[in-house]
Parts: sequence; C-alpha cells; structure tokens
Amino acid sequence: SAASDVYKRQTELWQAFISIFFFTAVVVLCVAFITSSITSLRLTNPLKEIAETARKFGHGEYEVRVQGYEKRKDEVGELAEAFNAMADSIAKSEARRSEFVANVSHELKTPVAAIQGYLETLLANPCLTAEKRTAFLEKSCAQVERLRHLLSDVSTITRMDEGRELIGKEPVVLNDLIDEVRADMELRPEGQRLRVNCDFQGPVEVEGNPSLLSSVFRNLADNAAAYSGGRDIFIRLLSDTAEACTILFADNGIGVDEEHLPHLFERFYRIDKGRSRKLGGTGLGLSIVKNAVVIHGGTITVRNGERGGLEFVFTLRKHS
Repeated sequence: SAASDVYKRQTELWQAFISIFFFTAVVVLCVAFITSSITSLRLTNPLKEIAETARKFGHGEYEVRVQGYEKRKDEVGELAEAFNAMADSIAKSEARRSEFVANVSHELKTPVAAIQGYLETLLANPCLTAEKRTAFLEKSCAQVERLRHLLSDVSTITRMDEGRELIGKEPVVLNDLIDEVRADMELRPEGQRLRVNCDFQGPVEVEGNPSLLSSVFRNLADNAAAYSGGRDIFIRLLSDTAEACTILFADNGIGVDEEHLPHLFERFYRIDKGRSRKLGGTGLGLSIVKNAVVIHGGTITVRNGERGGLEFVFTLRKHS
C-alpha cells in the first residue's frame, strides 16, 4: 500500500542518515586523532630536544645549542630562542671566568717564584753579609706587598662580579674622597708625588658604596702617579644635576698611544708589562674603576688630552 511504501522509504532514509552520521563521526575522530598526534609530536619532540640540550649544557658542554626551532613563530620557537640566548650569556661568562682565573694564576706565579728564589738563596748561603741578606729580605717584602695588592684587587673584582645586589650604599660626599687622595699623595716619596688640583664649587653627594667610590679616585690617582710621567692631577666637576654628576680626572703626563685606549679597562691589560710589574701594578686597577662606575649607574671613557696626559670622564648617578 501507499502508506507502507512511505514508511519503508522513511526507514531507508533514516538508516542512510545514521550510516552517514557514523561514517562522518569516524572520519572526524580519525582526523582529530591524527591532528592531535601530529600536534603532540610537534610540541613534545622539540621539548625533549630542548631538555636534552639543557642537560648537556648543565654538564659543561657550553657549545651546545637548540637547533632548528629558533625560527618558529610559536611558543616552542620563543623557548628555543630564550634558551640559546641564556646559553650564550652563560658561556661568555664562563669564558671570562676561566680567562680571569688563568690570568690570576699567571700573575701569582711571578711574585711567588721570586720570593722562593730569594729565600732559597738565603738558605743556601748562610755566610752572606748582613747587607746582602737585608737586600734579599727587602726584595721578598716587596713581592709580598705585590701579592697583597693583587689579592685585594682580585677580591674587589670578585665582589663586584658576584654580589652587585648585595653591595650596600649610603650618602657619600665625593669631596671627602678627593681629600683622602690628596692626603695619601702627600705622603708618597718625591718621585711618586703628584699635586692634586680639585675644581668643585661645593660639596657633591651621591648615594653609593664608600669603598668602591674611593677605589675609583684612588686607582686613577695610582695610575697617574705610576705611569703618566706628569706632575699634576686635575679633578673637575663638569656637570652636576639632581640625577647625576660628571667628573673629569686628568693628568699632564705623556698620555698613551691611541691603539691602547680601547683596552685600558680590560683586566690585566698592560701597555708596558715589564715596567708595570716592576712598579707593583696588578693590571686590575682601571678595570676596578670601570666596574665601580657601572655599579653606580654611570659610564666612563678615556682619551688623550689635547695638551698631553690622559683624561678620564665618568658619570655617577646620585640615587640608586
């Protein structure tokens, strides 16, 4: 009958619909599973590689980097780029540390070997005259003093490198530090004594570490006294604002060749290695100066003066 045919046709349509629905559902689930697997692999594989690279880096393989993912525009790419940047920074720091340790070891060998030689000579020659024994002992004392200065400078450098956030700061009047430099200079032997000329219109106060700020002026003065060949030091206040002050520290000596200027703040850099060691220099003084200025939010530059001598220009922020 007509009703039976209609019912049969509806049943067939319903069954076809159910078949299409289930087929579509199966296809969608398969596509979702495949997509999820691909996405999971796209995320987990790079993360596993990054984790493996991090483990190698942690075991001292500082040359390893995450490869192939740093150009991706997703979170994995950002993570790979951040890891590589961190690894580059740590590797550079480790290289500087290794170089510093090697340089310190080298610098320690010379005075230690000298002291050993002097003492062995004294022990092997008990019949030396009192005058010669005194001469050897004086030379030993000079090398001990050199060691003391070196260890003190190494300690200062290490403190600035590893504990900048722990360095205490307080109000410091720069005029007082310059007065200390002048008083120290007046106590030196005639050949090492320079006149200290200060051009400050009034007290200049900054928030800083007294010891490190003192090391700025003291090391610049020591450098001028030892190597400039001049007779005067000039300290001039170039600018003084509520935020910062800029200071010129100059001498009227012979200056240095232009090729040396970019390297003067490098650790253990010496223009005349033999003369520097003979005068007791550690090779760290100007590096300490630069680090101390940077810790106080400033910058420092060096140039030859128009009339001779070296001119150091540095800024110090007045507040942390």
